[in-house]
Amino acid sequence: MFAKLKKKIAEEAATVPRSGVRIPRTISKESITSVGADSGDDFASDGSSSRDDLPAQLLRRNDQIRKLEAKLSDYAEQLRIMQKTKDKLEIALEKHQDSSIKKLQEQNESHQTSRTKMAEGMALALEKKDQEWMEKMASVEKLLRKEEQLSQRQRELQQKEAEAQSAKRGLSETRGKLQALQQHYEESCRLSSELEIEREELLLLREEADKKIGELEGRCQELQSVIQQVSEDFQKSQSMVSNLEKSLHDLQTEHDALKLQQQKAAVTEEDKERLLVDLQKKVASLERRLQGNLSQDEHLQEFLQEKSSLEQNLEETRAELLTARTNHADTVSSLEAQVSRMSCSITELQTLLRHKDESSRSYRERTDTQIANLEQQVSEGSEKLESAEQQITEKQQHMDKLQGQWTAQKAFLDQQVCLLQQQSQEKTSKLEESITSLQTDRQRLQDRVSGLEKQRNDVNSTLKKQAEELEQCRAELDSRQTVSTEIAKALEDTRQQKEELQTQVRELTSTLQSSQQDLSSVTEKLALREQDIATLQNEVQSRQASVVQLQEEVERMRAQHEQIEQEKDSQLIILREELLSQTQQLDSCQARISYLEVEVETLTEQLHTPEVCEEDQNGSVTVDDLDHIQKVNRELEQQLSDKNRTIKQLQQRLAELKRTLQKELKLKPEPEAEGKEKLPESRPEKLERLCPDPLPAATPSPRTSNIIVTNTSDLNDSREINFEYLKHVVLKFMSSREAEAYQLIRAVSVLLNFTREEEDMLKQTLEYKMSWFGSKPSPKGIIRPSISGSSTHWS
Repeated sequence: MFAKLKKKIAEEAATVPRSGVRIPRTISKESITSVGADSGDDFASDGSSSRDDLPAQLLRRNDQIRKLEAKLSDYAEQLRIMQKTKDKLEIALEKHQDSSIKKLQEQNESHQTSRTKMAEGMALALEKKDQEWMEKMASVEKLLRKEEQLSQRQRELQQKEAEAQSAKRGLSETRGKLQALQQHYEESCRLSSELEIEREELLLLREEADKKIGELEGRCQELQSVIQQVSEDFQKSQSMVSNLEKSLHDLQTEHDALKLQQQKAAVTEEDKERLLVDLQKKVASLERRLQGNLSQDEHLQEFLQEKSSLEQNLEETRAELLTARTNHADTVSSLEAQVSRMSCSITELQTLLRHKDESSRSYRERTDTQIANLEQQVSEGSEKLESAEQQITEKQQHMDKLQGQWTAQKAFLDQQVCLLQQQSQEKTSKLEESITSLQTDRQRLQDRVSGLEKQRNDVNSTLKKQAEELEQCRAELDSRQTVSTEIAKALEDTRQQKEELQTQVRELTSTLQSSQQDLSSVTEKLALREQDIATLQNEVQSRQASVVQLQEEVERMRAQHEQIEQEKDSQLIILREELLSQTQQLDSCQARISYLEVEVETLTEQLHTPEVCEEDQNGSVTVDDLDHIQKVNRELEQQLSDKNRTIKQLQQRLAELKRTLQKELKLKPEPEAEGKEKLPESRPEKLERLCPDPLPAATPSPRTSNIIVTNTSDLNDSREINFEYLKHVVLKFMSSREAEAYQLIRAVSVLLNFTREEEDMLKQTLEYKMSWFGSKPSPKGIIRPSISGSSTHWS
């Protein structure tokens, strides 16, 4: 009975579904366990009790059974109540599921409609913004073209202004030059009159010199006739002596050759005879020995005979040598007698030549005195000519000095033109920088638009994913195979997803608002730029009016300048003709003087006397003056070249600084916030403030100190620009993250003149801060311990 009841209770408990509603319970587990314990105790006591207590036990058992039946009835009622509540809960769950499904469908439909509306609105807004952007870009391009036209017009204006200034300066210079030329013309007239007087004096001196030269030519002819006779006699004697010497030499050579030949022939004959005799004797002795019949005495006799024959041969050779020596001594004595005779004749001829030389020397001394007098007269005339030439050279040097001053003024004007061109180039560079800044802004806006499009695509993709997830939820709801707990969990998940979708929609709306704010700020900036362009156009129009006035003034000045140049050309032509006539006269005088000098030199060469001309000594003064002037010109040219080098070096430094600025501006990372955008936008404004308009051109002067001052001012401007840029880069470096600061290391090292070790230490510290692991780099080089010890936080 009890086992069946327990099984039924267990089955009913298993069939009861798990729900979140608490089931009221009337009986606890303790009561059940207590009942079981009582029954167990009763069973245990049944075995130990006696048979007399059986009816009492039965009564107890019956009471217990009745109690259990009452409890079972209570349990059955409770089970019925539970089943009713279960049915109600199932009905409520079905209703709740139907309502939740309907709500989800309605929410999905409303979300889809709102999404489609949002997408259409976004597409329309983006199309409108694209159109606005295209219109603004077209307007910006038009403005850029207008700016280019304005820059071209400004360049033309600057060129015309420079031309007008150069024309004014040329007019002032020509006036000064005309005055100087008038003064020089008066001086040249005076000098020409003086030269004519000197020319007449020189002609008179020339006539006197011609007469004296004629007399000297007659005397020279007489002297030449006497010298020719003496020279003929001397040549004859020399020819006789040379013939005799030649004959002596020929005889000596022939005698020596004959002696040698005789000696050679005698020696060869004697040698041959001796060889024949010896060979015959040896042949005879050999024949005897070959026979072998001789005794020792016979051998000794043969040797003695050979000895006696050899002694005879020696005596014969001695006799022949004595005869040869006696013959040689006879020939030498005869030749010495002939040589003594020839030397006596030569001494006689030398005495005759000495007498003739003494007579010629006396004649030469007489002629030398006469020639010296003539040379003194010629030297006086040459001194006068040289004085005139010196005056002419002084005039030429004065003209050269004027030309040098004119060239120096021309170089100064060229330098000022170069300075004006540099200033115009700086203005154009400023305009180009503003154009590049506008282009960078346009690129940034395009990048932002592309970023917004990417965000829109991301939002669309997320919405698609969410739609797919909703479809999956619908499929899960349509299946209805899961338990009610899983449905509740799915509902909670859907609620969370709905909240996430709402948060995403809010974020998207915030991003759209921020993008709209960015667009509004960009439109405001463009409006400001348009206003600036309008002001620039007004300035350009005003400058065009001033340029028209300047052109009229320039045309007037040109007409006046042409008239002055025509007058100047006519005066120059007259002066040139006069100078040509004077130079021709001087050339004729110089030709005559040179002819006289050549005649004097021929006379001196004929008389074989070295003479020193004093003209070179007098002309050395002009050469020294020319050397001094050349040295001064070289020093001035060196100074000009040094100044040009300094100007070129400063220009190169400015170009390098501009290149570094452009490179660093190109290498800057794109800013993320609006506050960071203000720094690069304010950069060209600061540069425009720091680089003022070019100063008006200074008045022309031969000194070059103004050039140096302008170069120093350009250096100060560049230093201020570098300081502002350094400040901007350091602030950017300190406020940016590690990755952005790593890109700015090169710019900071260039501006602060870091060494290679310091730059590497900065890179290592930033890499250490960006990495998760690694050891901290130790300071190296010039870094102080106070700086290296302090820890800096970049983030």
